[in-house]
Amino acid sequence: MKKLIQWLLPILEKLKPFCDYFKVWRELSSLAVGLILWIHSAVFLRWIDPTSGTYDAGVFQVYLFAIIGIFVLHGIVRILMKLIWPTSEHYLDHHFRNDFNTITPWQKLKLSTFIFFAFLFAVASLARAL
Repeated sequence: MKKLIQWLLPILEKLKPFCDYFKVWRELSSLAVGLILWIHSAVFLRWIDPTSGTYDAGVFQVYLFAIIGIFVLHGIVRILMKLIWPTSEHYLDHHFRNDFNTITPWQKLKLSTFIFFAFLFAVASLARAL
């Protein structure tokens, strides 16, 4: 374990400037997660189903690609929001939490459920389109 930590420390020191960049542009993390999932999708699919082809239209791959699509599209939409309409981005980053804490529990439940089902619908629609 100590060797692993010693091996990782120089790499993490080199990546430290990127961490500050990701604090400002957090939406890039969605693109990074989508890219990492895309790169490791073949290994993941083989782990679930050893008989699957590298890129076949199997049941698992469709949903995996839909999730990758959600991450990529989330990153693109957040970048566009930040570039085109920075006021909404500023509100979501700094004021939305305070406003969410002031609403009633019933409104929190409705909003949270709506967001969950919106994401579920988006993933199902992407999986259908793929």
